[in-house]
Amino acid sequence: MAVFADEADFETPDLRSAHVIVIGNEKGGTGKSTLSIHITIALLKAGFRVATIDLDTRQRTLTRFFENRQSWAQTAPWEVELPFHHALDRGASANVHDNETMEFGAFADAIASVEHAYEFVVIDTPASDSYLMRLAHSLADTLVSPVNDSYIDVDVFSRVHHDKARRGEIAHYADLVLEARRKRHLVDQGIIDWVLVRNRVASIQSNNSKQIAISLARMSPELQFRPMEGLHDRVIFRELFPIGLTALDPIEEAARGGTLSQSQQSARKEIETLVASLQLPERNAGMAHLQARHVWFERISNFYRNLRADM
Repeated sequence: MAVFADEADFETPDLRSAHVIVIGNEKGGTGKSTLSIHITIALLKAGFRVATIDLDTRQRTLTRFFENRQSWAQTAPWEVELPFHHALDRGASANVHDNETMEFGAFADAIASVEHAYEFVVIDTPASDSYLMRLAHSLADTLVSPVNDSYIDVDVFSRVHHDKARRGEIAHYADLVLEARRKRHLVDQGIIDWVLVRNRVASIQSNNSKQIAISLARMSPELQFRPMEGLHDRVIFRELFPIGLTALDPIEEAARGGTLSQSQQSARKEIETLVASLQLPERNAGMAHLQARHVWFERISNFYRNLRADM
């Protein structure tokens, strides 16, 4: 199975200045918007210039969060970081082709307006297979796919079989990603670093969660992704949404005194660990962001070479 157009080499592409992070999974309810929110805020707090694009034209969870954050910022006791945010509108025509043409133009304009002015672009995608969703995947430098600890979620990557020793067929979403990788490599020699994030992990590890972790580890070499643990299922990730804040914000001040609870401290640490594990281009003294992008490309390319060699 060819994951990339030519797996023998990874020629350094002509990288755009912005590193595009796409949060995607065709399965709903996996926490895509939650990851989009926290990755964006973490990058902003690290001092990066960040733009966000909301492709979920129906739910618009990411857009609603930043509307809430903008409202909070007007009276906040500290400077609140905000990205440049762009929400796409749905095509309203009865003609599918006309809708795709309109949406493609709007998305192309959104990308063109940020790809050279910002260091990171975070794109939140809907839980459905669409022309625009596929296009976003083909633009990704880092693709983050959250998956819950459930074989129902795993089944969109590799078909689950009653005999766990048997390899399942590549499922629809994984096939979509592999096709996006092939197209990306043909267009600009780029690489998509695919990260599967076990999300909404239960605090107490069950036998099921252990089996899910084993299954993802087995799938990793063939589908060419990096498995990692994401965020636990914490109330704090939901209760801060109405005011547009995260555990990374000085919420102890928002609560008018007091210190972070142990749960809040754990949530903050969890987000920081998640972003560090993504291995995004880093900000180093004396190194321009584009140069850091090339260092990232070499590091990630070597990882996938080694992953193939282990098959």
